[in-house]
Amino acid sequence: ELYETTFAPRFLQGAMALSQTQAEHFFDSESGSFFFTADDTEEVLLRQREFYDGAIPSGNSVAALNLLRIARLTGNMAFEETALGIIRACSAELHRNPAAYTQMLSAVCFALSASLEVVIAGEPDAADTGALLKTLRASYAPNMAVLLRPSGEQGSVLTRLAPFSGAMSAIDGKATAYVCRNHSCLSPVTDANELAALLSG
Repeated sequence: ELYETTFAPRFLQGAMALSQTQAEHFFDSESGSFFFTADDTEEVLLRQREFYDGAIPSGNSVAALNLLRIARLTGNMAFEETALGIIRACSAELHRNPAAYTQMLSAVCFALSASLEVVIAGEPDAADTGALLKTLRASYAPNMAVLLRPSGEQGSVLTRLAPFSGAMSAIDGKATAYVCRNHSCLSPVTDANELAALLSG
């Protein structure tokens, strides 16, 4: 969320690092889901795994959706595989009482929806970049993942985090939108109206 609000690569990098730390210290390889406590904490009698979404969503539900979003943003499907494992671990409970697992159902909906990634190649403060981003934000697409790829060092950092974005650059010096569905990209556009048409199609 912080990355897609600010487009500062450090937030995407931080999310990936936190997810990797979570996997190292909380992951239960037998169930494919996460424990509530880390493996390096003080000794506990029983390491629990929570799925129930009450007023506060369970850690596994939040983790599943976060991992799916990171996978879509970076193209790293290892994150998605972990998320799908969490969903599988909860599938029996979901089937019996779906109303008790609303956040997990959000993750299921995200996983089952056709992926939609949009990369804007342009400078963060440029008017044409702003026009394309405004079009994206006016579109209701809860499964959309948005990357901003500027030129220079920030663009290089993003390429390291999301290698699929490396070949996407501004065309003729204009901010350019690359719309990809299910990992297949359409022809890039530089006009906000054309972008709106692609998103609605």
